[in-house]
Amino acid sequence: MYRPPPPSVFPGRAPYGLALAALVLLGAGCGEEPPALTVGPVAFSQEELLGFTESREASLARVTAFGLAVADSATLELGAPVVGRWMEDRLLEIWAAERVLEAADVGDDVLEARYLTDPEYELTVRHVLFFSERWRPPTHRDEARAKAERALNQLEAGADFPETAARLSEEPGAEGREGLLQPGREGAWVDEFWAAASALEVGEISPVTETQYGFHILRLEGREVVPFVEARSAVARPVADQVGDPTAYLQAWEGPEARSEALEAARAAGVSVPEAEQEEIRRRWTDLTTRWATALGFRSGMTPEEVRAAALDAMARTAQGAAIAREGLAARAELLRAAYPVDTGPAS
Repeated sequence: MYRPPPPSVFPGRAPYGLALAALVLLGAGCGEEPPALTVGPVAFSQEELLGFTESREASLARVTAFGLAVADSATLELGAPVVGRWMEDRLLEIWAAERVLEAADVGDDVLEARYLTDPEYELTVRHVLFFSERWRPPTHRDEARAKAERALNQLEAGADFPETAARLSEEPGAEGREGLLQPGREGAWVDEFWAAASALEVGEISPVTETQYGFHILRLEGREVVPFVEARSAVARPVADQVGDPTAYLQAWEGPEARSEALEAARAAGVSVPEAEQEEIRRRWTDLTTRWATALGFRSGMTPEEVRAAALDAMARTAQGAAIAREGLAARAELLRAAYPVDTGPAS
């Protein structure tokens, strides 16, 4: 499944910092007014902020910082503390379930018998992708869908799937891999992709499937039952809910000191978050920031000037998605300010 490009160096460090310094010096040399607000390398003039309240100016700063993270493909790095907290929450859920099962004397034989009635699967998929993220204009998305439909017609007429994927897929690296993905489990891929893949029989080709990244055609290459030892954590929690009360442990661990002690005990006992669940947690943040970026009009690769214009436009957007995104960014204000320093006026 397609993944966003890896995080790069944050703006505000050497390259962007030098660029911002050059802009400030250039403005001073030309006798221009110093900016009324700077966020990383982006500067706003007094005129652009005319009529902005203090709270609205703060919102603009957050939106701009987020736009810079999107532009620099750095949203994963930006959200590292959030994802880390979510990982700890999941670890505590697993540890609470283990404590309940131990108290109820429920062994692995019971868990395995339960698991085999409804096992997890690992799927191997080959796909063709035509990029058209949901922030793209309708004409772009229509063109991408049309390309996918033409590719599907070729495949249904007997074209070789690996060769077609190597020739047509727009996913980075698809040519060398001929569209073949690493095996995935539920939660590792976006919901639409997983639903399409899991509905296929081995060797079967899907209809054109839309996700937040664009339009896909999938072929299921293999389906394997996940071994119980790897799926144990996922089956243990529902059983624990039936035989006891894991939430009682979680409530007892709510304070910082108790939480720290519980995390330490879980790790000492060898408890960990399965890799598939770690991937699902990381994807949760990626999906969230992708929705925010789409609602606010940001995309990867924007220049600072493009981010500046998009941020002003984002502040004027009245759609519910944009309002939700701005509220979400307000809850992440500390992360954004730490990544992209804000200056609310000329230095005295």
